[in-house]
Amino acid sequence: MITKGRIITRKDLYNLIWSKPVTQIAKDFGISDVAVAKICKKLNIPKPGLGFWAKKQHGKRTRQKPLPALKIGDPDSYTIKGSMDPNLNLTSEFIENQKVIERKRINKVTVKQALRNPHSLVQQSKLKLGEGYAYQGRYRGGRKCLDISVGKDSIHRTLLIMDALIKALEKRGFIVSINDDHRDNTSVMINEETIFFCIFESSRQIPNPKREIDRWENRYEYIPSGRLSLKIKNYYHGQKSISDGKIQQLENKLNDFIVLLLKASEIAKIRRKERQEREKEYQKRVKMEREIALKKQQEQEMLNKLFKNAEAWHKCVLVRQYIKAMKACSSEGDLDSWIAWADGQVDRIDSTLLSTNQWSTNKDEYLKK
Repeated sequence: MITKGRIITRKDLYNLIWSKPVTQIAKDFGISDVAVAKICKKLNIPKPGLGFWAKKQHGKRTRQKPLPALKIGDPDSYTIKGSMDPNLNLTSEFIENQKVIERKRINKVTVKQALRNPHSLVQQSKLKLGEGYAYQGRYRGGRKCLDISVGKDSIHRTLLIMDALIKALEKRGFIVSINDDHRDNTSVMINEETIFFCIFESSRQIPNPKREIDRWENRYEYIPSGRLSLKIKNYYHGQKSISDGKIQQLENKLNDFIVLLLKASEIAKIRRKERQEREKEYQKRVKMEREIALKKQQEQEMLNKLFKNAEAWHKCVLVRQYIKAMKACSSEGDLDSWIAWADGQVDRIDSTLLSTNQWSTNKDEYLKK
């Protein structure tokens, strides 16, 4: 989404940072709170610490850090451009209607306790995972398998979640497929936009006491955490994943993930249209540049022809003078036949160069170009 930049001075941003929470400032600018923090770091603006706004809300005493003096060469302002964050500035009638649908109890996506009559893609992935390999403590099925990366103990739970999610997506009219590509191989088609997603399990890294010193990959062990996440793999700013929480597990958040997929499809549509517009403008610019180059080439060709004709005409003038001189110094009748021939040749060339018809033709050709 193309947005105009907003210039903010260092002092103004400092006053904003200490007047309201960063999340609210980020929403006002249409960017993420992480982006606001980066801008503050770039401009050397101190931020409130943890608990500052809670203390202020309860009337407790707080201390505002002073704005450091600006060093020579440091920027005094920043141009903020809004990003396309689906949780901040992207909405549509389609998304809002779907949110209402997903909130209804009848449409809640329920994960079964046992994998009975699984979706064909889930059954296919189950077989592939059985033949798959573990990398850094997580199993993957490779090609022809859903984009899954989980520990062995989480495979069954993962398949149950994917089975419920895929069936729910297809019930809503969206098409889920496994692509041939090894990466980004699980996608859902929503409103003619392809959205890639995966499910993975986080892990923690610990030193491997039994490692072979000469092999880098054995320096650490990776212990799966049991915490699963569904993630959208298309690039854009904003929330793209839903994970197990302290209160709710992923199984109870599948409707929320469907809403994220819908937002991702809207972003993909916007970006596709922007690419098409950029391509259209590019082709228009290329066509104009080609036409200008062609016109210059044609004008240069006509100019070359003009000089060539002028040179030929000048030669004709010289030849006429030469013929006249030959007439003056020749004996009577000696060069009559040659003079007649020479005059005829010059007249022919001269008439061709000065022909009204030729100029008319050249003029029409020039005007067309």
